[in-house]
Amino acid sequence: MTKSVVIIGASRGIGLGFARAYADDDWEVHATTRSTGGPGELDQIQGDITIYSLEVRNSQQISVLAEKFADRGIGVLIHNAGVYGDGMEYDDVMAINAEAPFNVISALLPAVLRDKTRKVAILTSEMGARNGGATPTGVYGQSKCALNDRFREIELTWRERGITAVVFHPGWVATDMGGSSAPLSVGESVTGMRHVIETLTPTDSGEFFTWKGTRHPW
Repeated sequence: MTKSVVIIGASRGIGLGFARAYADDDWEVHATTRSTGGPGELDQIQGDITIYSLEVRNSQQISVLAEKFADRGIGVLIHNAGVYGDGMEYDDVMAINAEAPFNVISALLPAVLRDKTRKVAILTSEMGARNGGATPTGVYGQSKCALNDRFREIELTWRERGITAVVFHPGWVATDMGGSSAPLSVGESVTGMRHVIETLTPTDSGEFFTWKGTRHPW
């Protein structure tokens, strides 16, 4: 049976890296990109890959995507879409980074439940961790902190339904967001996170992992 993965936010960077890696391993890959930017390098990937347009704040587009999976399963669902927020309004950054992941995942949850694998991974950041209990400064850190808080609350309901869900700090990666001086390549980060996802068990659900597979403090 073909393994299937859905990658939300896959036109570049880590999301694109996930799409390439899974396609190279003969997975059935479903990848989303904002329609305004086009598919980027996604349409150059060889393999069983389907590309969808999705603006993660658009409820109608979320519903259309969910309809595509109305009668099929999703083995692994990875939510990678996010923004750093430079020059953006605070509410927009929060909507994209802290609210949209749960709206998208909620819509696709029935398809995740149809597959026996039932794994969900959300990309967050160590910048969202509460060092000493304090809320991070800066809109990006605050948005990822809000993401983490919401995940810890809602993940319990997913776990009760048999889903294994985690959040990841992918490392400081050389992407458009991370910058060219970042010490970690997309390939290294993706390889590490894929290994963690592959080896997840239900007892890992609710954890905050680094790309290396170590547990990160909240």
